Amino acid sequence: MAKVKVSIVHDQAGRIMSVARPAEKVVVLSGDGQSVFETEVEEDSVVELAGGSHRVDVQKNSIVGY
Repeated sequence: MAKVKVSIVHDQAGRIMSVARPAEKVVVLSGDGQSVFETEVEEDSVVELAGGSHRVDVQKNSIVGY
């Protein structure tokens, strides 16, 4: 499967709030106490990320499973 660029909005604990696969020029906004993490993932894993089975590890700058 191909890798795709995603923008992940997450809270301070790393819980994923939303996952976006931006087209050309898109600005992804986060709410109060949230951040945006940009990375590349396998295309078929995007649904898993949005489903709550993973979180963002802010210290390691990566995505990890619960």
